[in-house]
Amino acid sequence: MSPPQAPDTTRRRVLAAASVGAGVALLRAWTPARAATVYAQPPTLELEADGVYASASVVFALPVALEDALRRGIPLYFLTRLNVTQSRWWWFNAGIGEGQQLTRLGYEPLLGKYRVSTGALRTSYSSLDEALNQVQHVSRLKVADAQALKRGETYSVGGHFELDLSQLPRPFQLNVGSQSEWQLEADFPSVSFTWTPRPSTAPPG
Repeated sequence: MSPPQAPDTTRRRVLAAASVGAGVALLRAWTPARAATVYAQPPTLELEADGVYASASVVFALPVALEDALRRGIPLYFLTRLNVTQSRWWWFNAGIGEGQQLTRLGYEPLLGKYRVSTGALRTSYSSLDEALNQVQHVSRLKVADAQALKRGETYSVGGHFELDLSQLPRPFQLNVGSQSEWQLEADFPSVSFTWTPRPSTAPPG
C-alpha cells in the first residue's frame, strides 16, 4: 500500500482564491447601481434693462453606463430649466418667466472627439472632462422679461437639471428608464432678488 500523499497546499490556495473571486463577482452582479450624485449650485443673476438673466452650474461624474452609451454612438441630452416666481400668501406662487437650455453631448469614434451642441453652437473636445465642463454650465439664460416684473418687488429664481431620457431612441428609453444610473438630476437652490433694472445703455432710436 502506498503512503498517503501530503495535501497540495498550493492547489488549495488557488481554489480558495477562485471561490472568493467568484463570490465577489456574484456580489457585484447582484448589487444595484447607485444613481450619480449631482451637486447643483445656486444660480447667479444679472438684472438688465430688458429682463433677468441667470447662470447656473452643476457638478457630477458621468456614470459608467452613460459613458459606455456615448462610446456606442448614443448621444446624451441634458436639460436645464430656470424659472422666476413670486410668492403669494393666498395662493400658489405666481410663475413670472422661464428659460431652458438643452445641451447635446455626443462622441465621434472615428475622430476620437466629444462634441457638445447647444442650439447652433457646436464645440469639439478631445477629452470627456472638457466636454462635461461645458455641459455643466449654463451662462446668461434669459428667465424673465422686464415687462413681467414690477420695480421694487421681490422674486425668486430656481430650477431643475436633468438627463433628458425622452431624447433617447425609443427602444433605449424602455431599457434604461428604471435604471438608477440613468436618473441624473438635481434641483437648483432658489435665490431671491428685488427688481431694480439697470438703465438701458442703448442709444435712443
